[in-house]
Amino acid sequence: MKKLYFIFLLTISTFVKISAQTLTSSTLPILIFNTNGAVIYDEPKTKTELKIIYNGVGKINNVNDAPNHYNGFAGLEYRGSSSQMFPKKGYGIELWDEKSEAKEVSLLGMPKESDWILFASYNEKSFMHNVLTMRIAREMGMYATRTQYVEVIINGAYMGVYVFEEKIKRGEDRVNISKLKETDLKGDDITGGYIFKADKDTGSKLGSWRSKYPNYPAFNNNFTNFLYEYPKTITAEQKAYLKNYVDNAENALQNENYRDKINGYRKYFDTKSFIQLFLINEVSKNVDGYRISTYFNKDKDSKGGKIKAGPPWDYDISYGNGNYCEGNSPFGFSYNFNKICGTDYWQVPFWWERMLGDSAFVRELGQEYSFQRKYGALQTDRINKHIDTLTRTLREPIGRNFQKWQILGTYVWPQPAPYPSTWEGEINELKSFINQRLAWLDNNIKTDFAITANEPSLENVSINAFPNPFLERININIQSIIPEKAKITLLDNTGKTLYNSVENLQVGDNDFYIQLNDYQIVNGIKFLQIEVDGKRIVKKLVQQ
Repeated sequence: MKKLYFIFLLTISTFVKISAQTLTSSTLPILIFNTNGAVIYDEPKTKTELKIIYNGVGKINNVNDAPNHYNGFAGLEYRGSSSQMFPKKGYGIELWDEKSEAKEVSLLGMPKESDWILFASYNEKSFMHNVLTMRIAREMGMYATRTQYVEVIINGAYMGVYVFEEKIKRGEDRVNISKLKETDLKGDDITGGYIFKADKDTGSKLGSWRSKYPNYPAFNNNFTNFLYEYPKTITAEQKAYLKNYVDNAENALQNENYRDKINGYRKYFDTKSFIQLFLINEVSKNVDGYRISTYFNKDKDSKGGKIKAGPPWDYDISYGNGNYCEGNSPFGFSYNFNKICGTDYWQVPFWWERMLGDSAFVRELGQEYSFQRKYGALQTDRINKHIDTLTRTLREPIGRNFQKWQILGTYVWPQPAPYPSTWEGEINELKSFINQRLAWLDNNIKTDFAITANEPSLENVSINAFPNPFLERININIQSIIPEKAKITLLDNTGKTLYNSVENLQVGDNDFYIQLNDYQIVNGIKFLQIEVDGKRIVKKLVQQ
């Protein structure tokens, strides 16, 4: 079977027009690999010399410059699953010393590490889907991999523009969970940290286990496979612990009383992270969302210990770049993939639809979406500014990439027709899709956004607090015409102070929020008191 697979890859490659292209200088960092005649494989890694030329932001980098950013060794291998069928390959990189042992180095302004990725972006011709999504996710408060555009030369051949990015990995500057040693086998020690994922079976070498429950719709009798991802030295005891924890979490999610705030599914799942990943997947209309390359992590019980969704990963088949399962439509929810493509082997875990059956989860989702659309990462103008910035960064080098790989205006799986004949056309298509997508989501995510009319005001400021009713979080927007100090206090109906802070107001918009902890989430009336320049305003809020 494996021989047939490689024959298929070679057949695909023959249809691609590849042009000789040389690189002399670039506005991007330049990575030069030399394997000294050795062949690059999917695995194991091939030892290579690596030189990185990077003269700083806004500076020109010349191929003949001294390798001033990195000059040493690395292990190089092909990476990816379906993307390996393309002639322009993606690569995994591990920085090595002379003895081929891993070494950590800070590259291109990113925190020190040994493992990195070169994403080819062959079938995603705007080169922006992953980079843009990671920026949005970071602005929403999630960890998402840092990225940098580069140009690459391998064994003297120009390979084009790539996205150099962090690999998903445990670490203080990556997935910040506890380090789990092979000797951590009892008590709190064994409870974290773990990284696992829903993915194709080719996505891990550590093994997997099957969900206890079939995915929805249940008649398909499809079960999600979860793959162990971290630690790489995971023991049998640690595998059994993580599987048992996820089994218990699924039991709670399937239980008749799963909505209970204390003993229901929230005991095991960090709902905020699931909401954030939901919004990332839905804004991008990610065809693979939730079901492939979908990561989860769990820290030690002493550090929270709940299952968190993320980090986000793999957004090339998104933003309309999919000609199957309604991937090209700006309408409809991605989490409903199973209802649209029920015969696909990789289905969305039942977790998402079950959570969306909890009205409290839906309210939290609505208030997070409202906040991000009005004040945060999902503002249309903010997203367009990101795209414009990336356009300016790529404008000079992207021409060389498409001279090397002459695919503009042609079909590359799974791009839907029509195929823009220019890179600028790809950018316009991306912007158009996002605008349509956000408009549809605005009409289809229940926000429960309500502000009482004719509310009192202060002389130099106007105040909005939303949503009302609220669940765990109150968003506050204060517009001030002069610099001021504002004292913000939240009281319950007995007069007990739940939150108190003093904030400096700048001229214009000032955004704050109050996040209540588990012990403060009690239904009833709350009073938000804001005092500016000795004058006080009180708003009555309802907590559900």
